[in-house]
Amino acid sequence: MTHPVLNRILMLDQVADERYCQHQRRSTSAAAIVGTLTLFALLEYRLLVEHRVPWDLIWVIYAMGATKISLMLWYRFRN
Repeated sequence: MTHPVLNRILMLDQVADERYCQHQRRSTSAAAIVGTLTLFALLEYRLLVEHRVPWDLIWVIYAMGATKISLMLWYRFRN
């Protein structure tokens, strides 16, 4: 069963099925995890090797965390 919005769009109901949506969700999740770990590794490198506090990287981590928590709460109360 596909999403109702996909049924309204011509040709997407044949291309985008549940497997496609699940693969897209999983790949996006894996990319976010790899991006977060890379960002954290860069933060640690700048803290431990260069001995400086990279505030821009810290704000990016806070933004990612706030987005994750906000969306978790949004989906929890919307479903």
